[in-house]
Amino acid sequence: MNQMKKSKKNKELEKINKNTEQKEDTKIKKSSKKNYGKYIKISLIVLVLVLIFTLGFMTYQVIFASHSNSRVVDSKYKLTDKEIKEVKNTLNEIENVENIDIYITKNMKSRIIKVILNLKSDVEFDIIKEKGNEMLNSFSDSNLGYFDIEFFVDSKSKDSQYPKIGYKSRTSSEFSW
Repeated sequence: MNQMKKSKKNKELEKINKNTEQKEDTKIKKSSKKNYGKYIKISLIVLVLVLIFTLGFMTYQVIFASHSNSRVVDSKYKLTDKEIKEVKNTLNEIENVENIDIYITKNMKSRIIKVILNLKSDVEFDIIKEKGNEMLNSFSDSNLGYFDIEFFVDSKSKDSQYPKIGYKSRTSSEFSW
């Protein structure tokens, strides 16, 4: 009899243990479902923030880093104010000059001096070519051997023969049009 009582008690204890375990399991499952949803939301928010930061950084690099107005690329190679003045003086000898912009673009593969000449009205292209090659004398030999040069010419005239682009590689001696 004692054994029967013990076995009944054991069975009852086992049932109680199973019931409490089941209740705890359902509580854990419910709380883990709630937490799982929170974890997914937090993970998505963090992922979106990382993507926004990455895209913003890439956009910044593309827009601002490669089109810097800096005239210094390497401490050994830089455009001096004297060179800039000489280039502008040479190009201002052309009639109908509206404005002249000079800047450097730089990235891992290229170092380019960009000269942009805007004209009020058309000028003979031979004069532009002559002044473009004359402009090269304004740069130091070390800069001519280090930088490629792009020469953009545009006119506000409606029936213009422009825009034209001249390109000089650092290994060539004059512009190719």
